[in-house]
Amino acid sequence: MVEEPNAEGGARSLMEIDWNVLSKQWSDSNFRIGTVMKFIKKPGELFTSYRTIKPSFTIIKQGQGVLLLDTHTYGLQPGTIVHSCSDMWLKAWNTGDEFFECYRVLYETSLMGNPHMQETYKHYQVTIGDSPQIYTILEQMCEFSSQGDIQSELQVKTLFYHFLNETRISSKKLQVNEHRVMIEETMTYIHLHIQEPHSLFSLASRYEISPKYFAELFYKVAGVSPINYIIRYRINIAEKMLLSTNASIREIGKSVGYSDPYQFSKIFKKYKGVAPSDLKSGHGIVGKRM
Repeated sequence: MVEEPNAEGGARSLMEIDWNVLSKQWSDSNFRIGTVMKFIKKPGELFTSYRTIKPSFTIIKQGQGVLLLDTHTYGLQPGTIVHSCSDMWLKAWNTGDEFFECYRVLYETSLMGNPHMQETYKHYQVTIGDSPQIYTILEQMCEFSSQGDIQSELQVKTLFYHFLNETRISSKKLQVNEHRVMIEETMTYIHLHIQEPHSLFSLASRYEISPKYFAELFYKVAGVSPINYIIRYRINIAEKMLLSTNASIREIGKSVGYSDPYQFSKIFKKYKGVAPSDLKSGHGIVGKRM
């Protein structure tokens, strides 16, 4: 997942970062990898404080910490990467009760002066989860970076491409898992609150994301839009009640979220191909499956 700080200094989802756009920008840019370093610090030890000259990636392998970029705060823990810009005040320290271990990759790129290609020049946080292959790549980058010859510089640049690709893959895998959990939780919420009015905005606001993005995620997991899912679930429950209970059509419609019996009958017939009154009286045949 990719995140940026919110106004309170915490982190929120940054949906406008597009991995396809970001990958293309890196492939089209001229860049040079600077120093690649590994830090190991004791509990509570301030391990860096300076004004940034170059953009960089900070990749956390072990421990807990905090990183400040001007007034923006990022929590540091294993499986997170923070990208920082140049000309920012950077301050970071270990906040846990164990040793803190991280890598830092400094670089220069031709994209820094291009206003149309600024994805690489934002400060943000990426969550990658457990990705041991990324740490292996970083160890190799540290080794080649310390040698200082042209061949080693080329090796570091090649490894950097691998680092970006593994970061993209790990982040997207984690996103898919997180999105599936979120959508499945939403489905359960809908089932438990079938009588309540639901809207795309109300469902998306439970996770503090935009309705458009929520609808995209829901469709990827469920195969239908959130509103269609709600309607189908309600109508399927109503069908079972019509066939198995003595409740009136008005009562059944109200129990699944439709206080207006006319609206309920209209929607039921649209989705099932038969009016609820005909189905209940035994004259209808359900011709549609959802």
